Amino acid sequence: MSTSERCNKVYPYIRIASVSIATYYIMAGLAALAGYAISEVTLRPILSRWERRLLPLIVEVLAVIGARLLNAILNPKAYTNGFHVWTLEYRQLSLMGGLVLGLLGILVFCLIRKKHPGKILDAFVLPCACGIVILKIGCFLNGCCAGKRTKLSWGIEFPANESMYRAADPLKLFTSGPHLVHPTQLYEILGAVIALVFALILKRWLGAGGAAAVFGGVFSLARWIILPYRLLSYPKYILNTVYPLFYASIAVICFGYALWSTIVKRRKTKKAAPTETVLFENDIGEENLSEN
Repeated sequence: MSTSERCNKVYPYIRIASVSIATYYIMAGLAALAGYAISEVTLRPILSRWERRLLPLIVEVLAVIGARLLNAILNPKAYTNGFHVWTLEYRQLSLMGGLVLGLLGILVFCLIRKKHPGKILDAFVLPCACGIVILKIGCFLNGCCAGKRTKLSWGIEFPANESMYRAADPLKLFTSGPHLVHPTQLYEILGAVIALVFALILKRWLGAGGAAAVFGGVFSLARWIILPYRLLSYPKYILNTVYPLFYASIAVICFGYALWSTIVKRRKTKKAAPTETVLFENDIGEENLSEN
């Protein structure tokens, strides 16, 4: 496949009735709508109508805020020339910040409404995974969040976003001349799908909240693995120390909770089994006495 053919796979804009609309914004809107619609269904057995309509909205708003806050902490140099943390523009966002603040929003909601957070968190696994996949499709079509230069056969050139390369690689160590890069957006889509599959397969053995923990742990691990292939404009200590520790910490916490939820579920099952046996034996005894 030639370089020009690979470039044709990038569609940063879609024309609708002679109006050009950024594909990134379209996919971000679709991700929000899909996540909201799916969560309204998955939360139906757990929450009342107004709760399952309000909570996803709160989570999505907090996710955007969290994504901007984490990006501002990690990359403060990006907030210059009139662009501020509170600027209402859908860019300069860090996905993991959105996931973390969205999680905190769910926990606060459960505390206020006196709900068990485990089942609610599990109900958000599918909408979260779908939202991430759609968002990253938007990133891929837009050419943002791409990776470093590669000679691999699946490398992609993103000519529509040369400004991103200049900001992330001013010395052109990775991006001099026409170049193919790692499609890290597709890597993250794969990571989200694998995390979802693990969560769904293991759910039957996990306690409440365990599926969400597995999803969070596997996806954080995937982001950790993908990190060296991404082209980011963050300081080196962020890329080499802060981000790896951040991902590793989330993965450890998530896997630890998943293991704990499994142990708790097994203990409850073992405690319930003898009780059922005794009741069954007593019933048999009463039947024998009546027959005698």
